[in-house]
Amino acid sequence: MVRNEPMQRPSNLRSFLGNPRAVDTLVRAIERNRLPHAMIFAGPAGVGKRTLAHLLAQLLNCLAPSETDACATCMSCHKVLSGVHPDVRELGPEGAFIKIEQIRALIAEVAFQPFEGEYRVAILDGADQMRQETANSLLKTLEEPPSRTFLILVTTNPYALLATIRSRCRMLQFGGIPHDQIEHYLVEREGINPREARIAALLSNGSLSAAVSFDAGRFQEVRGQALRFVRLLFERGGFFQISPMASALAKEKENFQLWLDLVAILLQDAYFAHVSPARMAQIDIAQELQALAGSLPISTIVSAIEAVQKLRRSLVYNLNRQIALEALYLSFVGTRGRISDCGLRIAD
Repeated sequence: MVRNEPMQRPSNLRSFLGNPRAVDTLVRAIERNRLPHAMIFAGPAGVGKRTLAHLLAQLLNCLAPSETDACATCMSCHKVLSGVHPDVRELGPEGAFIKIEQIRALIAEVAFQPFEGEYRVAILDGADQMRQETANSLLKTLEEPPSRTFLILVTTNPYALLATIRSRCRMLQFGGIPHDQIEHYLVEREGINPREARIAALLSNGSLSAAVSFDAGRFQEVRGQALRFVRLLFERGGFFQISPMASALAKEKENFQLWLDLVAILLQDAYFAHVSPARMAQIDIAQELQALAGSLPISTIVSAIEAVQKLRRSLVYNLNRQIALEALYLSFVGTRGRISDCGLRIAD
């Protein structure tokens, strides 16, 4: 599925998907009249940080709120959800960075009382994309925010923010959305067929936006490459077969993470083929995976899964992808039932 239409956004906090602890923290703070005037929403991409910031702005300015949520029907709620409320301002990078002129204009704007609503809410999306001079210009406003004003900094990398910024804000951490919740959302809200929804959820890394933009055509192509690799692993093919494949895959930086994720899912399905076939995700190739898995003891498959997981974590260190894949392969075909160190050393 490649979706051209925008993803359906939640209309209020009750319909927000995932991160219930973050929602509860905000609701309790509002109930106690202790909502911090400067906050950092930090967490992975696509888990709803920016969306929740807008829903919070909606609740703060709702004309007919319940005890814990906005009505989602009043004129103020409609304006916030449509992005036209005069007291809810969002800004993000213009080009590579948020510019100092943007911050100065924002500071001048929030110096005035709200124009229409109860509160002004300023949302800085991609807040870590500020140069030091730009970030410094925001410090005084964060430390002494104008009355009836809330500032929310949204980031995937909070520790790229200046320490002086972090010390003036309350940080709220977001995590990935559980796969089963994403799968249910895709089926019920986006109309995706259950099989495709399950695969998209598994490959989303907890990101709803990644799941919604899942490309089935690209998935089939890259899964074919991953299946060839797993087939060579299980059949213990020759190195002359794997080396050209590793070289080609290493050059496809855009697809490499997806390919590695799919290798992990195929290995997981091979494990389920041994212990619980009903849990296999790749139903259309289940028979082939069951046949391949039957040729190896389950302990070897578990070791392979652990090695691939470790390799996935190691990608943050910008390792040589071709060498890592070749080493992983040699480790597997050269072992008698055990893999270690992501295939970077051959086990005894």
